[in-house]
Amino acid sequence: MTASQRTPLPWWSRWRALASLALAWGLVFVGWSWVDGQRRRAAEAELRASLATTASASAGSLSAAVNRRLALVRGLAAFVSVELQDGDLDGRFSLFADALRTSTGGVRNLSVSPGFVVRYVNPVEGNQGVLGNDLLADRRPAFVDTVRRAILTGEVTTHGPLPLIQGGLGLIARQAVYLNDESWGAVGAVFDLEPIMAEAGFDNLTRLYRVGLRRGDGEVIAGDATAFETSPVLEVVRVPDGDWSLAIVPISGWRPAAADEGRVLLALVFVALGIAFSVVILLVVERRAALERLVIARTEALDQRTAEVVRANVALEQFAYAAAHDLQEPARVMASYAQLLKRDLAGSLAPDQAESLNHVVEAAGRLRSLLHDVQLFISEDRAPPPTAPSSAADAFKVALQTLQSRGRSVEGVVQAGRLPDLWLDPRRLSELLTILIGNGLEFAHPERAPEITVAVRREADGDVLSVTDNGIGIDPAYHQQIFQVFRRLHPRDRHQGTGMGLAIARKMVERVGGEITVVSTPGQGASFRVKLPPAGRD
Repeated sequence: MTASQRTPLPWWSRWRALASLALAWGLVFVGWSWVDGQRRRAAEAELRASLATTASASAGSLSAAVNRRLALVRGLAAFVSVELQDGDLDGRFSLFADALRTSTGGVRNLSVSPGFVVRYVNPVEGNQGVLGNDLLADRRPAFVDTVRRAILTGEVTTHGPLPLIQGGLGLIARQAVYLNDESWGAVGAVFDLEPIMAEAGFDNLTRLYRVGLRRGDGEVIAGDATAFETSPVLEVVRVPDGDWSLAIVPISGWRPAAADEGRVLLALVFVALGIAFSVVILLVVERRAALERLVIARTEALDQRTAEVVRANVALEQFAYAAAHDLQEPARVMASYAQLLKRDLAGSLAPDQAESLNHVVEAAGRLRSLLHDVQLFISEDRAPPPTAPSSAADAFKVALQTLQSRGRSVEGVVQAGRLPDLWLDPRRLSELLTILIGNGLEFAHPERAPEITVAVRREADGDVLSVTDNGIGIDPAYHQQIFQVFRRLHPRDRHQGTGMGLAIARKMVERVGGEITVVSTPGQGASFRVKLPPAGRD
């Protein structure tokens, strides 16, 4: 099993995958809802258009069926007007009424009312109850108004459907009859509503839709009254004496009727789309997860390798420190015995032998200095950071004493102004000044006595310790290289030193969070500036 397989998928990757899937399905649902809404509205508009066509045809059929029956009333009125002139109404009414009544279905009776009192009715059987009924005194609601409207307009007026005197429900039609320009009476007809509705195809319509029919005054005369309450398709039924309204709605309502058609197919399309999105997301997430597992595995391997390198570096530093420490004693012994030989054999050595012995003494001294600097450089990694500021003035004095003890004559001028406390421990601060002042003395200009100035400038974000000399200066190309280990810009026979001093100085400064830089112009001297964290202010 590989490292990438052993590494579990990070929790954020799992949550990211779940969030991506949830977002994808959420977008699919929103898209489906929007498209389904558009489809449903379009389907409802199409369904309304279809029902409007059906309603228009049904209203036309119903209007034709009603008017065909109302034409019987007009025919009866014309017959009575003629017979009043001939004076043979009693003898010919029954024959004419039989023929007229049987010419179409749904005619309950035909009647003639001289003086607006019913005197003739056909058929008599089943309609005896209406004989003698005074039309202008009938107590049924709006009945008398219908009769008076017929008198005033001379047109056919309708009333009902309403309960009939002879029983049942019927649509009553009236037309006034005039004799010598005066109202003589009226003729009437009672029609059963069901045959009229059947002739108009009302029965077939109600099997497919909820249908309602109402008069102009708002009273529902047939069908389902709730059809008018659910945003129906309305169509006007043209009849004399006031139009009717025909309402049609789907049996299940508009929303279910419009939603059923194509909804399942549309849902399947969007489910397939959601599955496709999910597959793509899972592939992308799995790919990212594989990369993350690989990165984690590589990071773990890198951390392990780094730890091994750190351990190796620590071991190497420990070895180098121990070697530098332990080699100082043989170097010291070598130098001591070389000096003894030089002293004891002073008179018996040839010049070239004496020179060789001098080289041994000098080499042993350089080796001891080099081992000391290497040990000091390595020890900086383990030296604790300062816990309090120390006196720069005291460190300056110690640095001068150290330089004199090492045989370095302090010729020229080495001066310092007021030196406050700085954020370095006494050992580091004195060693730093020793290195920087010694560097200025070592690289003095051959044509003038060295002048070295040590100063401290306090700034808002720290203290700046500067050591400025008037020596030979440093080419700007080497301003960074001089701080590298064993970096020398001059031959050993011209300038002594191990090449470690400035590297040690930089390591000391950086160890406490500071920075060391140099500003120099060749031939005019150099100024080393050490930026340190702020110490306590006076």
